[in-house]
Amino acid sequence: MSMLGFERNPEVGKLLVDLYDAHRQYGLIEEDKPEVRDELTRATANLLSHNLTTGESDILAEVVIALMRQAEKDLRRALSEKLSTMPNVPLRLVLHLANDEITIASPILKKSPVLNDQDLLYIIKSQGADYWQAIATREILRDEVINALAATQDVGTAVVLSSNERIVLTNYAMDLLSELGKKHDAVARPLIMREEVPETLVRSMYDYVGHELKDYIKVFYGDDVGAQTSHEQVDELILEFVEPKLPPYMPSEAQIEDYKDKAKLGHLSLDIMMEALQKDELSAFIGMFAVYTGLSAKRIHGFLRKSCPKGMVIACRAFGIQKSDFSKIFLMTNKMRSPNRVIDHTDLMRTLTYFDMVRPEVALRIVTREISTPTA
Repeated sequence: MSMLGFERNPEVGKLLVDLYDAHRQYGLIEEDKPEVRDELTRATANLLSHNLTTGESDILAEVVIALMRQAEKDLRRALSEKLSTMPNVPLRLVLHLANDEITIASPILKKSPVLNDQDLLYIIKSQGADYWQAIATREILRDEVINALAATQDVGTAVVLSSNERIVLTNYAMDLLSELGKKHDAVARPLIMREEVPETLVRSMYDYVGHELKDYIKVFYGDDVGAQTSHEQVDELILEFVEPKLPPYMPSEAQIEDYKDKAKLGHLSLDIMMEALQKDELSAFIGMFAVYTGLSAKRIHGFLRKSCPKGMVIACRAFGIQKSDFSKIFLMTNKMRSPNRVIDHTDLMRTLTYFDMVRPEVALRIVTREISTPTA
């Protein structure tokens, strides 16, 4: 093992010697002595607390990993706990600890700031439930990791994730967790008490949970909650499909029939609709989009008049319209929401965030249901 990387940093070199001495002393004793173990852990932490060059960091990681391979479980656990909160630990060393047996990996999985989303996703895919549950306790979890944990469908992970009040669950995760909650009260209990969980989702779980949780739901949502809950209950998103008033830009019945004829001939596409928008022909776009999706022109009007047109998001997601095209639709129909044509960027960002949250398969289910049971 080359030590040339430490020639320009005598202080780090000295600390490395201390580390070797501590390891040698640890190896010579026949019984575990906490004070010797603590000295070895301290020597390792001292080295990692310095601003090391990339070369020094690589060498140090190699040294410590080599030492850990010979170390007893108690020492590896102590090192894991000590290094779990340090930000400058080499990733290679952190991953080595994170993939050790769970009693050693746990502190790293729960707290290490070195692990990024891709690292966590890899561990979720390659390890088992104990590792998932440790990750689920982290103070910061991004959407992709939350979704991956929920998708494991492990009850223990679901309980930990639902109980983690320092994170915000995604809609996708809430859907998966609620399905588990219908079978396991241990999942349902922390889930229904979360602020971000919508009332409709809580109500949908009512028929499945135990008496204790039923009483809790009634206290918060009223005694009639059971009567309002059924297997056919419409998803919260479908509430956006309310009958709107007739705004300007409504296409005529003759236009609608014309667009239907064009659709039969294969002359109705997203490109043609976008071209109409670019020409500021909003009534033509609305009529064509209505025929394209099977929704009524009144519905499309109502969606586009809202500051955050969730119904339009659902329709676009259901029919595979990309985010970039949806953004153009939002911007080019802005005068329907703002007579002075000033674009509210807060509304735009809120709508695009909503676009990312809505899953295409859920959107298609909602639109299909709406088309098959239209409102008079």
